[in-house]
Amino acid sequence: MRKIFSILCGILLPLSSLAQTTTPEWQSQYSTGLNKLEPHAYVIPYSSVTALQQPGGYEHSSYYMSLNGKWKFHWNRNPELRPKNFYQPDFAVQGWNDINVPGNWERQGYGLPIYVNETYEFDDKLFNFKKNPPHVPSAENEVGDYRRTFTIPAAWKGRRVVLCCEGVKSFFYLWINGQYVGYNVGAKMPSEWDITKYLNDKGDNVIAMEVYRWSSGSYLECQDYWRISGIEQDVYLYSTPMQYIADYNTTASVDKQTDGSYNGTFSLTTNIKGTGAASVNYTLTDDKGNKVLSEDKTVNPKDADAIVNFTTKDVQNVAAWSAEHPNLYTLLITLKDKDGNVTEQTGSKIGFRTIEIKNKQLCVNGTPILIKGANRHEHSEHGRTVSKELMEQDIRMMKQNNINLVRCSHYPNDAYWYQLCDKYGLYVIDEANIESHGMGYGKESLAKDSTWLKAHMDRTRRMYERSKNHPSIIIWSLGNEAGNGTNFEHTYRWLKNADKTRLIQYERAEENFNTDIYCPMYRSLDHMKEYAKRTDTTRPYIMCEYLHAMGNSCGGMKDYWDLIEKEPILQGGSIWDWVDQSFREVDKNGNWYWSYGGDYGPKDVPSFDNFCTNGLIAADRTPHPHLAEVKKIYQNIKSELVSNDKEITIKVKNWFDFTNLNAYQLNWQIVDENGKVLSKGTKNVDCAPHETTTITFPTANLKATTEAFLDLAWQPVNDGLVITKNDVVAYDQFTLKQAANCTTYLPREKQRTSYKVDEKTGELTSLKNGNKEYLATPLCLSLYRPATDNDGRDQFGLRLWREAGLDSITQKVTKITHKKDVTNAETEIIGKKGNVIGTALFTYQPQKDGALAVSVTFNPDTAIIKSLARIGLTFRMNDDFGKVEYVGRGDVETYNDRKQAGLIGHYNTTAEAMFHYYVKPQATGNRTDVRWVKFSDTKNQLMVAAQQPFQFSVIPFSDSVVDRATHINQLYRDGKVTVHLDALQSGVGTATCGPGVAEQYRVPVKRTTFSFVLYPFAK
Repeated sequence: MRKIFSILCGILLPLSSLAQTTTPEWQSQYSTGLNKLEPHAYVIPYSSVTALQQPGGYEHSSYYMSLNGKWKFHWNRNPELRPKNFYQPDFAVQGWNDINVPGNWERQGYGLPIYVNETYEFDDKLFNFKKNPPHVPSAENEVGDYRRTFTIPAAWKGRRVVLCCEGVKSFFYLWINGQYVGYNVGAKMPSEWDITKYLNDKGDNVIAMEVYRWSSGSYLECQDYWRISGIEQDVYLYSTPMQYIADYNTTASVDKQTDGSYNGTFSLTTNIKGTGAASVNYTLTDDKGNKVLSEDKTVNPKDADAIVNFTTKDVQNVAAWSAEHPNLYTLLITLKDKDGNVTEQTGSKIGFRTIEIKNKQLCVNGTPILIKGANRHEHSEHGRTVSKELMEQDIRMMKQNNINLVRCSHYPNDAYWYQLCDKYGLYVIDEANIESHGMGYGKESLAKDSTWLKAHMDRTRRMYERSKNHPSIIIWSLGNEAGNGTNFEHTYRWLKNADKTRLIQYERAEENFNTDIYCPMYRSLDHMKEYAKRTDTTRPYIMCEYLHAMGNSCGGMKDYWDLIEKEPILQGGSIWDWVDQSFREVDKNGNWYWSYGGDYGPKDVPSFDNFCTNGLIAADRTPHPHLAEVKKIYQNIKSELVSNDKEITIKVKNWFDFTNLNAYQLNWQIVDENGKVLSKGTKNVDCAPHETTTITFPTANLKATTEAFLDLAWQPVNDGLVITKNDVVAYDQFTLKQAANCTTYLPREKQRTSYKVDEKTGELTSLKNGNKEYLATPLCLSLYRPATDNDGRDQFGLRLWREAGLDSITQKVTKITHKKDVTNAETEIIGKKGNVIGTALFTYQPQKDGALAVSVTFNPDTAIIKSLARIGLTFRMNDDFGKVEYVGRGDVETYNDRKQAGLIGHYNTTAEAMFHYYVKPQATGNRTDVRWVKFSDTKNQLMVAAQQPFQFSVIPFSDSVVDRATHINQLYRDGKVTVHLDALQSGVGTATCGPGVAEQYRVPVKRTTFSFVLYPFAK
């Protein structure tokens, strides 16, 4: 009778929770879970010490079983329509579809993916609901029912079995073999149950999970990402003996000695559960397998929940862990029975390091460091599920681009990620899964509502307990954009007491007590300067977000770092963000494109448009052009030219924190304007971290050159885990000789050039060499560019350009004169609205060698024009002329506020290669500091030069097509390429979130004269 009663309770409990007369668990802020194990470090048994050596090694244990793969799945828009008893083993699910676990169901054909930023997606008329915490929509709350079977290995008989769900969004109930086990709230942290008593030792077992899209927990998961649902991380089982290692906590700190070595201090506490005579042992070994420490402790046989504290020990001359040198030790924890037989082994990699604030600076191992960071959302084609291979690719790309820290924005990441960060060397800010942005920061903020304290504390504690042993985590973050108040004051105090080895930050705490770091986002350089001047500050200034990388972006990064490297209290920050949150889709015509917010569902679906596409890399991990700038400015070896007289003198600063420059080889060369190497060599440089040295080079004979450059490239002496001897980790270029007039690059052979000017517009309508026409459209003045994402938000950008009518200007001749072969056309520049917005004088003057000099004086009406995108010329050519050769900065897209990555050199490319496919099409492909450029077909060439370096771009689409397109599948070719020759062009800034284009990088609105020389010729 008791057994029948228990089964009935197991069946009825979750169903009664959904009854109309009671509040279901998924509608209560007090709900955090039921019957779950207490949060703890990973204690999955390892089958061998070898398995401990690699991330994810526990998966090879005979006591680990993955439940990933195909599950049976049923989906409903309304919880009341769900199959109520699907968890019963005899319920027929054969007709259900299969779904991949892990993976979000919206990426597998179910439900509606929604992208919003600051708001709750369910707070919308589409769902007939207004936010009302802790309540979420009921009738419109999607539910996914998951089922599969599994068989317990025979070797697990008599052992304890634990089920772990690493991440399920946002709420789920759990059944095993028809018996109710419990529920969980909180999408980004593991939830575990001891399911031993529910299992069949022989035959199939049925696991059933009922997942709700929204729950009270959704109010704390209002992050700037796709709002999608389902089992999005690993599900697995592991088995332990009945007496087992339940948890462990290590501390491994260092003390730097006067000779530069480190002494370490190690302590370990274990939690052993289950009664019985036993002993627990640990062994700490170095990377060569040598034993460093070891100790045995007996376990009180009567204590079912024993805390075993090992002796704190000092270790001489330890290899300290840092992002530059991720030295790891192997910790093996062994449980033995009374006869000395090994019953269980677990452990992890640990690193000795110390994190502290000294003299207002964040220090690692006693040394102040600079944070060269990036924020990282978990994102892939599967949604929030990221494969191990993709994680490996992410971390390798970060290391290759000089990124030394990742902020896990805005939730704990997959467990494998931290193991990779430990191994490869990447500092981590681990962030609690708390963001209630949709409630604002005022009185309605959940941070100020103590009824939500349990939920805040649960998420903070689960983050800490899971990952407390990872050396890569140097900072805990209490959450993101959730206001500040009593709940964060409590979580700060709790975390500060639980972990005295790390720092804690919280952006919304600003300068209140509950943050150890002042970590603002998107502040101006002036704000940073003012903070650096203050004498009342005690905390380092480390931006949790800056340099918003949306579309064509990251302008002004050098200015940030010039200031950071000057002011010790300014210690860097994390770029927003790493990867575009977009999905590859195919339209009805078979053309692929990147999707973003608003691309799914009805027209009025909640959306924040393409604000989800602000990565340094595309969703498929293709680098955006601005990643090259990040690598260049984040580089840890920086040089400046001191003199270029009898010998060349370079001053070199070693910005590494723990690495001497003798770990790198300097390859240098002096090249002329054509890339010809005039002299070269290698140097080995001895320079301690944070120190500066000078290097001299012999000068080359530059008499026969027009220009000459010194190129420096630093490469490792030895291969590392990621960076090899073939990789350039830092580079610089210095001009030794510069051309006074770049038109000297033009050939001198006389050509049969002719030209025509439109008498009504003053535009150049024809440019021929013999009978070959080079222009497909007239050459005319250009003041506008297809708007970048940043242009749309910059106060000096798109709005002012369109108000002045710059996006569709025409020219009207007021006077035209012909004197010999020279044509002068005085014109009015007509804006889109038909009004005169300025004047321009065009002069077309043939040269003796057949070139045509085009000079323009543009005089804007400053009462109308308040800002300019560019000042230059534009025309189109047949796409046969898509082959491009130039001398200038390359071969990467550069703008005047983002050009440090480009080296001046001689490059060959194409119009297609120069066009970067940003998720939302926009201005792209620009090159700066150009000496000359040549556009070629198979036989004919048009070469362009100017007296002073200029800017140019050539793309395989018209500007109007690019400007109108909202997705890349809307771009279409018409057989022509578009050429821009610019005297000036605006920088790109970061105005989508942060400062716009700084004044020194904007185009001055004033009378401007510029000229180009066009030289058409045949090969």
